[in-house]
Amino acid sequence: MTAGQAPGGCTSGEPALAHANLQHWLDFFCSSAVTEASLGVIQPLTGEEACGFLGCMVVETGEPELENLDVVEAGSGAGRGAMQYTGVRRTAYDAARLQAIAEGIDPNSNGWQEQYFAEEYAGLHDPSAGSLIGWTRVFEDRPSGMDPADAAAYWTGSAAAAEGYFRQGTPHTERRQAEALRIWELLQSGALVLPPAGA
Repeated sequence: MTAGQAPGGCTSGEPALAHANLQHWLDFFCSSAVTEASLGVIQPLTGEEACGFLGCMVVETGEPELENLDVVEAGSGAGRGAMQYTGVRRTAYDAARLQAIAEGIDPNSNGWQEQYFAEEYAGLHDPSAGSLIGWTRVFEDRPSGMDPADAAAYWTGSAAAAEGYFRQGTPHTERRQAEALRIWELLQSGALVLPPAGA
């Protein structure tokens, strides 16, 4: 780390407005905000872990800057939202989305998508039949020392192996890793910054 760099290797200062949504999610994942929103279940991610997760989100949504989050999966139409919730997860997402709209909240906003993500993992949207995703313990049991590409592969997992957070039938791991590394480079260049330690 050189003078003027914050932990995680990024230069201190303000991020470019061109990456405002990526910055918003980076701030969320790498601070106590994710812990508070998940009722203490998810501890803050490292910069590397967050870049890996964001790389997966970019591939999920098809949005390199995460500008449109309440998207419906191209093709099959099965997934919706920043995490492309499907099946019973989609049913719970759609119910929460309709409630948000009824309350005048924009379900495409970073804040609503972040809150829903954290609440779903914490079990606040679980049906009576059981846990939607928290049962995986993918955040609690994540290995330490992952680089962004390792993190993207870890978060992706696969449906066949019943591993990861996204659990794709066709993982497209290489694309997710490439996006994770692109976002990591933005962090390294100072175009994105980590929140202050302890935030």
